[in-house]
Parts: sequence; structure tokens; C-alpha cells
Amino acid sequence: MKKNWLYLVLALLLLVTACKKDSKIGPVTDKETTINGLFLSSLFQDNMVLQRDKPITIWGQSPPNKPITVNVSWNSIAIVTTADALGNWKISAPATPVNANPQTITVKSPGYTTISISDVLIGDVWVCSGQSNMVMPVDTMSPFKGVVNYQAEIAAANYPMIRMLTVQEDIETSPLANLSRAVSWNVCSPATVGTTSAVAYYFARKLNTTLNVPIGIIISAVNGSYCQDWANVEAIKNDPTLPNNYLAGSSGLYNGMINPLINLSIKGFTWYQGENNQHDSPISGYTLLNADLVKGWRTKFNQPELPFYYVQITPFADDYNSTNPAGGNPVLDYLAYLREAQANMRPLLTNTGMAVTMDVGDPANHHPPDKKPVGDRLAQLALNYTYGQNVPCVGPQYASYTANGYIATINFAAGTANGLTTSSNTPLNQYFFVAGTDQLFRKGQAVISGNSIVITAPIGTPLPIKAIRYAFTNSPVTNLQNSAGLPAEPFRTDNWNN
Repeated sequence: MKKNWLYLVLALLLLVTACKKDSKIGPVTDKETTINGLFLSSLFQDNMVLQRDKPITIWGQSPPNKPITVNVSWNSIAIVTTADALGNWKISAPATPVNANPQTITVKSPGYTTISISDVLIGDVWVCSGQSNMVMPVDTMSPFKGVVNYQAEIAAANYPMIRMLTVQEDIETSPLANLSRAVSWNVCSPATVGTTSAVAYYFARKLNTTLNVPIGIIISAVNGSYCQDWANVEAIKNDPTLPNNYLAGSSGLYNGMINPLINLSIKGFTWYQGENNQHDSPISGYTLLNADLVKGWRTKFNQPELPFYYVQITPFADDYNSTNPAGGNPVLDYLAYLREAQANMRPLLTNTGMAVTMDVGDPANHHPPDKKPVGDRLAQLALNYTYGQNVPCVGPQYASYTANGYIATINFAAGTANGLTTSSNTPLNQYFFVAGTDQLFRKGQAVISGNSIVITAPIGTPLPIKAIRYAFTNSPVTNLQNSAGLPAEPFRTDNWNN
């Protein structure tokens, strides 16, 4: 009796094993779309956006050497391939123009149930990355307190042509081919926008309402992350000019959260990071590091001219509450040097632009709630540089100065300071500092004169004037702007170490 019972158990085990003979092969996660051993990358789901005007790669896994047929509704020709010996398969669908009508993708293999996804739009896909200010959602979510007027913003967020996917945090020691954690594409609505990156949402909204095309945003960002976490290790190793400290422990977030995306055709990147690198030494290394990140991403995506638009960090005082009165030491300037390092990346790269945020910061809050101007300014850069629209996208940029005794005149780059004014026509915030022959900076008195700034140095400045700095400290919230409402960039005319 006991022996018969054992035979029965063994028979059942063999039956279960036989039923599993076509179980998944290779490093596919249980978060991917799967039916009976046929797999489609988890990036491909209902409600997604695919990149227009570029070949569209679709990939997944199956048991080894299985024939795979992919049908896409925007093209009548079926695409056929065969999984390799590890069960990986990949096809390329022809490029197609924008299409806001819902499309479908089906994947078939003999003996398996067809995988089908629907409500797929064809438009522009942007990868939005960085640290906490890119993570910060529209709604309140600890430690974030929501954007300005977040309740009204959420209630009004009916933009069905905007689709959003947020990659979950994943630090890996080597590059992953597939995301290891669950993701989903969401149609932008009051029910979904609250947990979405505010900067990415405002960026997408500006593009969608201006261009009237579907916009997909893939948010891959992590609180408190370093630039080197996001750079692929080859890009760091291949730059002998980088400080050695950037290599140790680098690329973990790239491996888990960017590398799984590299088969996608995309329109470009947006980037909001820097706070964790504010004390890098020398700070000039950050310029090289961030530029290497961009070059590395472009190489990995095999799209060498992808646009990269990024945010210069806002005013903030780490010591806001430790001074008396509260507000922080007004002359600390390490964040100014970081902003300069960020600005210096532009000459090293093509298809790059920087959104300035000196007017929307909060010295007491590393996560200022006024995120709409940030997303809008990133979108204005894209609209001008990528989409070729006549949209203002930069504020006043320093060009030169002339000095006559105690008077100095600041001239800005042509076209950047038209209609020079202050926000809400308030008095000009006095963040102009002048140094004479002793190289000590003293606060000057500045006024707007046409499209220039005229500064009077304080009596006692040893003439001639040798250098000028504007908003070159940690936390100056500025109000100088051009007629388009874009703030003046902080600058210094010297290269001194003080």
C-alpha cells in the first residue's frame, strides 16, 4: 500500500515536470508579459507610445530556436524571426509617421497563445532621468509636498495622448537586458498623474499641447543618486581625464534602469541631477563626468545625436536653519561652482541645452514645489532645438562687460536679453558683486538700462574693476529675466579660486 502511494507521488511529479517543458528560458522576469513560455519585453504594454520616424525594435524571449511572428497594425507585412539558442528574439519594424489612433502589436509562435497589446500610439518618446527633483511627483508623497496648486493640477490632467511609465529603482552590478521589476504604461489622467514625475509631466504636457502629437515619458530616476551611478562604466573608463573616484561603485543605476531601455528608439533625454555631486573635487570633474554620461548613453542607444536637455540646480541653502537669523550663510558659493560646471557641459556636446531655475528655487527646500517652469523650460529647449520652432528657450547670457571708474556695464549675448526686466516688475534683486585689484568681492548697486545692466561699485573698491559676479552664491533667488520670462544665467567673469 505504501509502495503504491509512492509510485503515485512519483507519477504526479513526472507529470508536472513534463507540463513545464516549455517554461521560460533565460533571464526573463516574471514581470514581463508571458503566456505559455512566449515572452514580450515588459516595456511593451497596452497604452504605450512608440517612437515615430525611426525603426521600431520589438524584442522578447521564448524557448530556443522557436519561430516568432510579429504583426503591427500600422504595417501590413508580418515580420518573422527565430529565437536564438538562448531563447532571445528581436525584430525591427519599419519607421512610421505619427499616429494618434490606437494601434496593436501581436506576437505569435506555433503552439503558444498569441500575445497582443493594444492602444499603442506613435509619437515621441523621452527618457527622463536624474535624482529627487526629477522623482518628485505632482501630488504629495513623502518627503515631497506636491507642486504648486497640486490639487487643481491633478484635476485638470486630462491628456490622453500623454503616456507615462516609471521605472522602479534597481541597482545592479552588471547591465540587465530586461527590467527586473514591474512597470506599466499609464494614460495621463487625474487618476494617474499624481504619482508621476512633475518635471517630466510638465515637459510632456508642453510638448503635447504645442505639437499635438502623442508623447511618451519613461521616468528613470532615483532620490539621492550620483551622476556616476547613471553613467555606463565604459564611458567612465574610457576618459583618462576623469578623477579616479568616479569609477568606484559607478553604473549601478545605469545597469538596472537605463541599459534595459537601450533597444528602444527614442526622441531624447531630459536630466535633473547634481545635488549629490555638489562637493566633488575638483568640481570641474562633474562637467566631464556628465558629458561622458551623455556620450555613453548615445552610444548605447545607437543614436549618436540624441538631444539631451538638463536642469541647472536651483538656489538652496544647506545651512538654512543653522544660521541666526535663519537663511544660511549668504556668501557660501559651492553650489555656484556646481552650476558653473553644469553650464560648462554645453560647449562639449551637440544637441544639448540647459534650463535655468534661479528664479523658482526655495532656499529652505531642496525640492522646490514650482516645477511647472522647470518642465516648460526643458520643453522650450526641445521645441526650439529639436523641433525647429521659433520658441524662446534661453534667458540673458553674459557676453562681456566694460568698466569706467566705479561704473561697469554688463552686456548679454545677442537676442537673449531682449526686453530685459524683472518678474512682476519688482525691484531688481541685488546679486551683483564687483572686485577691484584686491580681488575681494563687494556688493554693487545694479539697475536695468535697456538690454544691459549698469553696476555701481561701492566706494572703497580699489580700481580698476577686475571682475564681476552675478548670483554666484548658493541660494540667490533671482528676478532678472528677458521679455519671455526666462531668467538670467548666473555668471562670473573671473577664474579665481576665491
